[in-house]
Amino acid sequence: MSFTKNEIYKQILDLLIFEGFTPLTARIILSQAAHETGNFTSKILRENKNLFGMKLPEKRPTLAVGEKNGFAVFLNINDCVADYRLYYNYMGYPESWNSIETFVNAFKMKSYFEAPIAEYLQGVTHFHKLYFNV
Repeated sequence: MSFTKNEIYKQILDLLIFEGFTPLTARIILSQAAHETGNFTSKILRENKNLFGMKLPEKRPTLAVGEKNGFAVFLNINDCVADYRLYYNYMGYPESWNSIETFVNAFKMKSYFEAPIAEYLQGVTHFHKLYFNV
């Protein structure tokens, strides 16, 4: 994958909006992806085309084509974003959020991540400020 961080950020934001996320929700999810991938530099992103650290699901529909190193593998980031939408709908998350904190709390309640909530919130908030100057 040979994108600059700025190019991948714009591509992911466009993909999220294409998948039907509101612009505000898309910005929060993009910040989540930046946190999950160490600002789009992780091995899982490079090798698995996995923006979110998603595991291969056992029950829900998925666009993953396999598993490598314990994480779902996608053919490309487009499929990864579309799969995230499948996950999002399957889990019944709301279409919009009033804050990053509400978003992170909801994902923690559904066991999306194992890190301490304060650490995950700090990471997502950091990238939201970095990319969106808010």
